[in-house]
Parts: sequence; C-alpha cells; structure tokens
Amino acid sequence: MYGTERQKSRGQIIAGQVAQQGIGVAIGILLAVLSGVLLGICFTPMRYMKAFAWENTWFTWNLCACLLLSPLIAWLTIPSVFEVFREIGLRRNLIMLGVGLLSGTSGILFGLGLARVGTTLVNSLCNGIGLIAGSFIPLIVQHREAMQGLIGLSLLAGFVLSVAGVGVCAWAGSLRQEPSAYMGHDTNDRQVRRRIALQGIILSSAAGLLMPLVNLGLAFGDGFMEVARDYGASEAFMSFAVYVPFFATTFLGNGLYCALLWKKHQSYKQFFEPQSLHFLAIAAVIAALWMGGNVLYGWALPWMQSYGPVLCWPICLASCNIAAALVECLYGDWKGTAFYTLAGGLGVLTTSIATFGYASLLIQNTVPMR
Repeated sequence: MYGTERQKSRGQIIAGQVAQQGIGVAIGILLAVLSGVLLGICFTPMRYMKAFAWENTWFTWNLCACLLLSPLIAWLTIPSVFEVFREIGLRRNLIMLGVGLLSGTSGILFGLGLARVGTTLVNSLCNGIGLIAGSFIPLIVQHREAMQGLIGLSLLAGFVLSVAGVGVCAWAGSLRQEPSAYMGHDTNDRQVRRRIALQGIILSSAAGLLMPLVNLGLAFGDGFMEVARDYGASEAFMSFAVYVPFFATTFLGNGLYCALLWKKHQSYKQFFEPQSLHFLAIAAVIAALWMGGNVLYGWALPWMQSYGPVLCWPICLASCNIAAALVECLYGDWKGTAFYTLAGGLGVLTTSIATFGYASLLIQNTVPMR
C-alpha cells in the first residue's frame, strides 16, 4: 500500500536535486509569476458579460472551478485519491472545510469589489492587505531564524516594496475617472461614481483580510500534501489534496450568497434564455484560467520547499497586480495622471519580485530549505 511505505516520489527527488543546483529557485519564481499572471487576467472575460447578472456569472465559474475542475484534477492526478482523504483523517478534513467556508466570504467580497472598481484596484487592495498575513504568519511561525541578518533585511525589503507597490496602484485607481468596465450599468453622475468606488474599496479591503486563507491552508496543510505525495501524486498536483476540501466549501459560501440574490432579483431566469450558453462558456473560461493559476501556484511551492508559502505568495500577488493592470491599460482604462501613477506602482512591484528572488537565493545558500 502506498501510504505505508512513506517513500519520496520521483518528482520530489528531482525537485530537491535541482533546487540544490540553484535552478529550483528560478523555476519556483517562474511558476509563481505565471500563476499570478493567470490569476490577474482570469476575470477579464467578465467585461463581456455585463448583460449577465453578476450572481449568475459568479455562481457558474465557481461551480466549474471548485466543484468540477478541482475534484476532476485530483481524481486524475492523485493515485487512490479516496484512500488519501481517508488517511488524512476526519478532523483535519473538517478543519480544511471550515477554512474554505471562511474563504468563500472573501470570494464574495472580492467579486462585488471587482464589479465596482475593476481588476487592478481590487487586486491591489486585496493583495496589499492579504500579503502581510499570507506571508508573514508562515515566516514567523515556521522560519523565525530567517529574519536575521541580510536574509531578514531582504525579506523585509521585499514585503515593504510589495505593500508600497500595491498602495501606489490603489492610489492610481482612485485617480481614474472612467467607470468600471465590469458594471452592468454605467452612470455619468460623479457622486454616484464616487459612492460606487468607495463601496468597491471597502469590499476589496474586507476581502483582503480573508484572502490569505488559501495560502495559510497550503502553508499549514503540508500533512495533506505529504500523504498525497506518499501515494504517488506529483509535485505539480499534490496541492489538490488541500484544494478539494478547501474549494468545496468555498463554493458553498459563494453559492448560498448567489442563491439569495436569485431570490431577490429573479435573475436565475437568465439561465433559460437563448444567449445564456454564450455567457456560460465565458464563465467556464474564467474557471479554467483561475484553476490554472492555482495549479501553477501549488506547483511552485515544492521548488522553494518549506519556504514556498513565504516566497511564492508575494511574488504571485505582485505578478497578479502587474498582469491585471497591463490588461486594463491595453483596454484603455488608464489615462493621464492615473496611468503614470499606475506605471510607478508597477515598477515598485517589479522591484519587489526581484528582491524576493534575491532573498530566496540567500536562503538557499545559508539556510537549509528543508
């Protein structure tokens, strides 16, 4: 039986050997960057779904990603997947289910903020607030020794640059005059726009408080991934031992909220209209991009070994902000002072990625990446 033999998978052995040669860190950074890019652009298709009620879009892509793609990928990539969850045990599974339910609240707030202020501003605010808890808690709890000397200064500099970068991006968003391209109804009333923007800022900030739960789940859910790896799961997909229970209850929270909106707006009737298939297909694309970002993030972690949640999280978030902002720039959403302020924020975020890359090399050379 796989679970009783406790042997490292071939992928883990290869990853460990390559990491010792200095290439593993670069691969981890690249995967974290690509993960952030996919997560930054995944909601762009919502620009073409303004005629479809928000709750319909949000329910559909969550259903595809959390209840269809996540279990399907786990079933295809984790041998004896049911035995894996049985060995993990009821208590740990229930804890992860509870964490996922809390994270679902963050998803609702994120989606409502996205509709009001767009991807760049919602990502900037969420990521700036979520960065602290998502990286600092694993760092302090698991690697307090790394906060000394040059390594500690490099990590601190990276965190400061990341927070400063998302802060500048958020400021740029407040300077933008154009209405959100994700709202179903535009308005020329300046007071109404300001009220909508304020609502978006509050919702995005609240989402940021709960957003790090997925990273904390991966940081402290290593027992899940170890069991999956012992059963033969590859490094790229062992994170789905965490994702399956986590995303299941994440969907539950989002789905219940969408159901309340269906009752209030009667918007569920749109599912039975002829053009609904077009919107459902777009929502499926959103789900695929979002899940792709999560797959790459889970794959990036083992290349950094136990420092994965500390280093990959800020790199992913910074890349997410940059990708979202560049897409909106291509659509012409940013002009004048707001555009130049945004460019400055993106420059700071790029510097933060380079700083974390430098810190990861220092850690590799001086601290065992166990």
